[in-house]
Amino acid sequence: MKTMSEEDVDLGTEDAPPARREDFEANGPIEIDIAIGTGRIEIQLVDEPGVRVEVRHAPESDDQWVPGLSGLLNWVSGQFGGGPQDNSPEETVRQTRIDLTGNRLVVRTPKPLPMRGMPLSVVVKAPSGSHVETKSGSASLAVTGSAGRVNVTSGTGDISVDRADGAASVQSASASVRLGPMLGGVRVKTGSGDLEVSSVGGPSLLFTGTGDIWLGAVQSDVTVRTGSGDVTVADAACGRIEVVTGSGELRVAVRSGVKAQVDLVSYSGRAYSELALSDTPPPGEPSLFVRGRTGSGTAVITTAVG
Repeated sequence: MKTMSEEDVDLGTEDAPPARREDFEANGPIEIDIAIGTGRIEIQLVDEPGVRVEVRHAPESDDQWVPGLSGLLNWVSGQFGGGPQDNSPEETVRQTRIDLTGNRLVVRTPKPLPMRGMPLSVVVKAPSGSHVETKSGSASLAVTGSAGRVNVTSGTGDISVDRADGAASVQSASASVRLGPMLGGVRVKTGSGDLEVSSVGGPSLLFTGTGDIWLGAVQSDVTVRTGSGDVTVADAACGRIEVVTGSGELRVAVRSGVKAQVDLVSYSGRAYSELALSDTPPPGEPSLFVRGRTGSGTAVITTAVG
């Protein structure tokens, strides 16, 4: 059942783009499902009830082909007997679907071209712990606060998520990705762009074709791969860590007091340890296993700071 407490539509002015706002009742976490073509998405997860959605035209993210395509389609429709279509920002905002049914919020931009390519700003404010799923062709994403599960699919556009308590997945053709604590683990794949994750608490995979990878605290099994970039693990505590780069430096810092089994290789560079090493296994099973490979670069194992 859809519950709506308020809807506002602002047609905009020369200085302010058209906007639409809707408010819904919600007493706990919801499912957030957003799909847009281009623009930006901002999700604010807060410790208070209720859901607010604001959609507005984002001309600062405009692609130059959109106005030209709009004119072309209007010309074609006129040539074949149909009247010119209203593909204005105002109409695109008006036709954007905003719906809360049960505990699932859906935001969808119109499918017909060129509305699908109209840059929009979507801002959602919802209770903490809400699950997030977004899809976009070319849009930035920022999630603040604590999310449950996170699933992000994007063509291009920078991505940042403060925190996810459940499993998280990020896929992008080209993006800079910055993630906070991923307590349920995370899978990140991007064709190009740097990856940064402050900590992982579950099995994780980080992959970028070209870019550096920085990983903070690790307390689970992790696989890290980059075609050309440096890899840093700042605080390895436990689990099986595999780090591979085709051409870059590897640096893995082991938490103080942790027993680790280490296997580092640089095929055309230097591999060394700043820790005391022994050929004799210590009593008991080590809690950390590190395997690192670089084609051309330095590989080093060291002590975590702090």
